[in-house]
Amino acid sequence: MGSRRACGVTAGHGVAPCARSVIERRKDLRSTSPLILNAPHRHESIISRLDKPISDRFTSISRSKLQPAITMYANQMNNEHPVGFWSYTHRDDELDDGRIRRLAQSIGDEFEIITGEELKVFVDKKSIEWGDGWRIRIDTALTSSTFLIPIITPRYFKSQQCRREIITFAGHAASLGLDELLLPIHYVNVPELTDNKDEDEVIALIRKRQWVDWRELRLEDEKSPEYRKAINQLAARLSKILEESASVEAPPPVDLASEDDGPGFVEIMATAEAAMPRWVETLQSLTDVMTLVGSEMNWASQSFTESDSRNAGFAGRLRISQELAKRLDGPAQEMLTLGSKYSTELIDIDPAIISIIRYAAENKLNKEDKQSFREFFEILAGLIAATRANAPHMQAFAEGARSTAQSSRYIRPVMNILQAAIQHVIDGQTIIEEWDRLLKDVDDDPESPDEDVDE
Repeated sequence: MGSRRACGVTAGHGVAPCARSVIERRKDLRSTSPLILNAPHRHESIISRLDKPISDRFTSISRSKLQPAITMYANQMNNEHPVGFWSYTHRDDELDDGRIRRLAQSIGDEFEIITGEELKVFVDKKSIEWGDGWRIRIDTALTSSTFLIPIITPRYFKSQQCRREIITFAGHAASLGLDELLLPIHYVNVPELTDNKDEDEVIALIRKRQWVDWRELRLEDEKSPEYRKAINQLAARLSKILEESASVEAPPPVDLASEDDGPGFVEIMATAEAAMPRWVETLQSLTDVMTLVGSEMNWASQSFTESDSRNAGFAGRLRISQELAKRLDGPAQEMLTLGSKYSTELIDIDPAIISIIRYAAENKLNKEDKQSFREFFEILAGLIAATRANAPHMQAFAEGARSTAQSSRYIRPVMNILQAAIQHVIDGQTIIEEWDRLLKDVDDDPESPDEDVDE
């Protein structure tokens, strides 16, 4: 009753405060511009240059040339303590009363007890130590003694930082044939991990790994026998991975251009070579459908303006929202499918690109090889610039779609689909930005004496 009196009109005092707030909200809603997706930049000249097969670009590079670098990485672990990077959301840890951080400490302690060797676990992602340690390992010492341990919860996949960590680490690990170093802990139930229906590429990366099931264990007392036994088993598993990785012998030299199936580098390159033309085609199709979505958004913007000018009110906006939802249904579904393909194919390409960049950075190149690398890196640089130009529009659109989804139940489902589609593109940009960072470390001085070295 009190709230009704507060919202009434009092004689001599005009409109009550809460009534004025409703009027102001109506004005705000009517003045709100609808969501607009700018047409993405088109770079057909860059895309067309990606059609050449990888094996045709680097025919002179053989596995024997890569062998010294691979052996160096494999031998580094003998001089290093194992390191684990704890990937989680701080909010999850807060809600679980700090148990996630304590789990990291318990695993590290148990590992040291059973092996006699320290396992340094980087936990605080806000610290300089975590960031520096991450980059050092990623850039120079990602070996079989480096783990990424993501703590999987529903919130984990909503964190852009966590998604970037998974995607970046997975690409580097795959480029060295060390997929087992990504060891997820399924901490709170995420149904998509087991139903095999979700198209999220980060969930797919987790699903492919032998994740540790902690969903029931997290409810146990930390001092209970069941919990302590599980800690012991997980520490023992980490130790076993280290032992198995150290005992793997390097494969014999194999020609990169060979059509025979081969381990390691050849498989990586073959996967990328098959994925590259599919990705190029997907990129072109994605650009087309995004242009169509942008056109429909512009139609809605103009229609809202015309409706408001006729004082059609919220009823007019509702009709336009319903029509927009119908118009966007097909394009949104197509954009989601293409977005998933876009990021998935980039994940397939990523290990090969990282391997190529790493090879150029760590080896002396003869004149022919150096020219091949230079041409390829120029194409990559153009691709990076093109996708980066679109990134702010994508991010703004995702944020706008999230807000627009709340305005009407009719438009909400299609906006949620578009948000998911854009997330795929954002994930793909994580991969491309990592290429750019790595390319900056490649010495491409045309006057370098290395050009005359013939290997």
